[in-house]
Formats: sequence, structure tokens, C-alpha cells
Amino acid sequence: MTDPDIRWVLLYRTAAEWRFSVGESPENVASGVLPDTPLDAPVEAAQRDVRARLAHGWPSPDTLTWRQTSADSWAAVPLSGP
Repeated sequence: MTDPDIRWVLLYRTAAEWRFSVGESPENVASGVLPDTPLDAPVEAAQRDVRARLAHGWPSPDTLTWRQTSADSWAAVPLSGP
């Protein structure tokens, strides 16, 4: 993979941990855990931590606008600047 573009990000809290998924296309999805984010951390902390994880594997989007999709999950679509 060269120069992947993030199409969407999903952040969710399970009974055991915070997890995330990143989609570049319907066929190319990566997922992982946020091991340093406590289960009781506020969503803003988990969002900050997932953004830090993204910086290690993808070109960083200028903005991630999050919307809550259920009690323990949030979705974001990256917005790039001009």
C-alpha cells in the first residue's frame, strides 16, 4: 500500500477495552485496540488516542468530525484542508 487515504474511522468501547477500525476502502479495513486508554476514559480521550495511532500509519487528516452512532460507538469521516 502506498499513500493510503482514510475514508472513515470507527471508535467503540467494548466490555473490555476501547477499539477502533479504519477504512481505506470496503476491501481494506484495519482495526486495533487502544491499550493505553482506560476503559472508563471519556470519549474525548479515546478520540485523541485513536488520532495519535492514525498518525503512525496514515497521512494525518486535518479534521475528524465525530458523531455518536450508538451508546458506545462513534464514527468519523476525515476532512482535509484546502
